[in-house]
Amino acid sequence: MQPWLRITAAGVAAAALLAVGAGGALLWAGNRILLRDVGALPEAVAGGPGDVALGARLVAIYGCNGCHGKALTGSDFYGIIAPNLRQRARTWGLEGFARAVRRGVRPDGTSISWAMPSEHFAAMADSEIAAIHAHLKQLPAAPDAQPVTIHHRLFKAYAAATGELVANVALVRANDRGPEIAPAPGTPAWGPYFTRLACAECHNHGLGGNPGFTPALIDAIQVYDWPAFVRLTTTGRPPDGRELRLMTSVGRERLAPMTDAERRALFDYLKALPER
Repeated sequence: MQPWLRITAAGVAAAALLAVGAGGALLWAGNRILLRDVGALPEAVAGGPGDVALGARLVAIYGCNGCHGKALTGSDFYGIIAPNLRQRARTWGLEGFARAVRRGVRPDGTSISWAMPSEHFAAMADSEIAAIHAHLKQLPAAPDAQPVTIHHRLFKAYAAATGELVANVALVRANDRGPEIAPAPGTPAWGPYFTRLACAECHNHGLGGNPGFTPALIDAIQVYDWPAFVRLTTTGRPPDGRELRLMTSVGRERLAPMTDAERRALFDYLKALPER
């Protein structure tokens, strides 16, 4: 072999070893973040058995199906596995399930990643978390629709190491706590409560929207009267009838199960928001 070929081959081999080493270090760092024990603190849930019928509505309204699949048996959510909720409800129990949803922490003390919107769900009432758990638990057991593959594990570790995937425990405020009973539609506390759980994930905490993605709700509501709002939140269509990018599916699938009282309360609350 010519000397220059030996030098080139050695350089390529050294670069490959460096790349493998750097990749291995990233995966090691990512797995350390994902597997760090943040403490499985007790999560009390007051009240009696959950309302199964209410839970069936809430899994739609709060978007559980959007990440965990229509059958709630898990799905690939942008490279991250959203797990089988039927299985989780059975194996974790109510308190463990509530801790995962509201605190972003599994029963073993490891943190769930940001893809689970625990920073919003931290305010969920005991009555509603119990209702969702009761609904999931009574569904027939089913296998995972999307198994975790080596690709998913590597992607998740890489995303954690590079900061693209943030541990939920870092996003949930320690003193953030929901009420025992959810506010009733039309009461002063209901609007902020409901919009945090059902709207803020896309429209931001203050409902001011995300530029280039979602509008501020105080601006968006101005083009709607009551009949048009009913149409939007049942069919996903605005006054001009066009398809909206995300809101069409949200209106048709997530908001359609709202009761008339909830729909009217949401409309009145958004109409009363102060101008920016």
